Amino acid sequence: MAQIDDIHASNAKSTERLAALVARLTPQDLQRSLGGNWTVAFALAHLAFWDARQVAALQRFTSGEAFPSEDYATNATLEAIAHTFDPSTIGQAAVNAAQQLDETVSSLSPEQLDDLRQAGLAYATERAPHRDEHLQQIEQALA
Repeated sequence: MAQIDDIHASNAKSTERLAALVARLTPQDLQRSLGGNWTVAFALAHLAFWDARQVAALQRFTSGEAFPSEDYATNATLEAIAHTFDPSTIGQAAVNAAQQLDETVSSLSPEQLDDLRQAGLAYATERAPHRDEHLQQIEQALA
């Protein structure tokens, strides 16, 4: 039970951190480069996409379907269309996706969480490390 509580607490903490960051971003901050083709806005789009993707995958899983495999071309595809996203709304989209994912994970039973962990799919429920990695990149670029 403690490990499940840790998952929920870590996810919630990273969502709060994301929301606090988004609340203070300026339009100029959103355009700040993180290196390569990534900007702060793109990193937020990336976070929004991956949390939303995990929600969809977990919904399939809980309905009895197989957990879908990931496509490793996704990030490159996302980079190709990211310029069409509205930077002024992408931060809130990332927060909303994180909150929805946290709610979805909270609705899973301990057995479902264990099944996912045993199948090597803990990344779908333990989202804090992924969020925190990109939040750290953003915070360093803004410092």
